[in-house]
Amino acid sequence: MNKTTIMKMVILPMLLASPLIADEITDQIKLGLTAYEEKDYKTAVEELKYATAALESLNQEENMKLLPEAMEGWIVKEGQNNGSNIAMTMFGGGGSSMKREYHRDREKVTIEVTTNSPMLSIMSMMIKNPAMMASKKNTKPFRYKKAKGMKKMDGNKPEITLLLAGQILLKLTGRNLEDSAVLEEYLKKMDMSALKEALL
Repeated sequence: MNKTTIMKMVILPMLLASPLIADEITDQIKLGLTAYEEKDYKTAVEELKYATAALESLNQEENMKLLPEAMEGWIVKEGQNNGSNIAMTMFGGGGSSMKREYHRDREKVTIEVTTNSPMLSIMSMMIKNPAMMASKKNTKPFRYKKAKGMKKMDGNKPEITLLLAGQILLKLTGRNLEDSAVLEEYLKKMDMSALKEALL
């Protein structure tokens, strides 16, 4: 089996991943394969890098659907991520974070999911060490189903942080809220199993 056949076996399944891929992503992959067959390896790498980045973006858009819709009376903040209602960032170390904001008058809730970040090890140590957690003002252990975490109440700024499978950090932050009840309602709207399946 030659290298071109192997490349096609790896890349062609990507073409079926989304209807959007049938356009410019497909073209980039074809250009990459053509450049490879012509031994123009530099161009092949550039074209396939572009296609890989575009496919990763599509994958992350799908992952963002795991974040809950706004509850009744709340709205999702407009204008994030070039007009999208969901903002996403990538870390240099390979980690990623997706975030969504919800508003109701002056009240605000932010849900952020982070994976493979250096922050994970720090938060993990704190969550697993009650003494370390106790050193943080207004912070106490919190558990949601099987997930361990912590809850912080700082006036009208409640925070809930959960560690999922040791690799996903889920943080809900409130502003101008009386307590953490709204955060816990949004937490109930999330499918933790689907989140772990998609991100791990």
